[in-house]
Amino acid sequence: MLHPLAYLRTLTPAARRNLLDTRAKLHDADGTYGLSYERSGTTLIDATAHHPRVHWYEVGPTDPAVPTVIYVHGFNISAETFYMQVRDVREQCPEVRQLLVDLPGHGQNATAAPATLTIDHAADACAAVLRERGATGPVIVVGHSLGGPVSLSMMRRYADEFTWAGSVQVSSAVEPFTMQGLPQVLAGPIGGVLEKAVRYTPRFAEGVREIVTDTISPILALAFYFRPMPYDIVDFHAAMIRETPLETYAGYFQDLLSHSELQAGIVLSEIPGYILVGDRDDVTPVTQSEKLHEIWPRAYMQVLPDSGHMPPLDAPGAVTTAIVRLIQGA
Repeated sequence: MLHPLAYLRTLTPAARRNLLDTRAKLHDADGTYGLSYERSGTTLIDATAHHPRVHWYEVGPTDPAVPTVIYVHGFNISAETFYMQVRDVREQCPEVRQLLVDLPGHGQNATAAPATLTIDHAADACAAVLRERGATGPVIVVGHSLGGPVSLSMMRRYADEFTWAGSVQVSSAVEPFTMQGLPQVLAGPIGGVLEKAVRYTPRFAEGVREIVTDTISPILALAFYFRPMPYDIVDFHAAMIRETPLETYAGYFQDLLSHSELQAGIVLSEIPGYILVGDRDDVTPVTQSEKLHEIWPRAYMQVLPDSGHMPPLDAPGAVTTAIVRLIQGA
């Protein structure tokens, strides 16, 4: 086990090579570093877009009538964040289909122009995957971090198309992201480096761009943990960050500062759910979850001790338990 602050001291050249090795093992489907899945593919979002397709993974039965759990991940990571939840839900509820989406600009998707990266567009992508995969049965929606407002946008705007059976909102937000934690980091010196790298570094000079991401990915990963964590988890998180194109930071960040999902309370009032947040979360602090609870009093809210902004990785059992309880009640 490794204390987060100690991780910084391990970033020797050999440790950085290990980070690259970890990144290479993402998406290999064996579950060692990330998701073990049965099917994957891409779905068309918008034929007029420069990068019109979005990548997805699927686990479990293909019968469209069975309950479906859709996972919507956070900013600068990928669908593989939920690999522990998918593994454990598959063991406990094998009759359920699990569907995961790499949001535009993340994971295995192509680099996207920053102007196209918005919360509503990402919600459209998730709805497109559900539609293509034929989710006609009850749907349980799991949203984490950026995936919180994205999933709320999807539920609010597609309530007439899908049967929402419940939701687990993890480190979520219904108001514009506050100027603290990651937003504050990106608005400061690191954000300046990112902006210059995106604006002034030619695409052919990818080596320079990779040096920037090599530098910031361990720092950003460290910012989310407040308890001792295994090396492989921190490396896995840093590898997902490193995989995220710099354009993605410049894209979603502006929308996160202004987007509101307070109107989602109308659809949330009709479904059960859970609100989970770490007591050490400085990115979407407890006050954001309390605001979500105000518009969704039917949900059960749990503050996770010694957890930061990454409960799927630092409090995985709590997230899995919430999902399984909703499945059992669906």
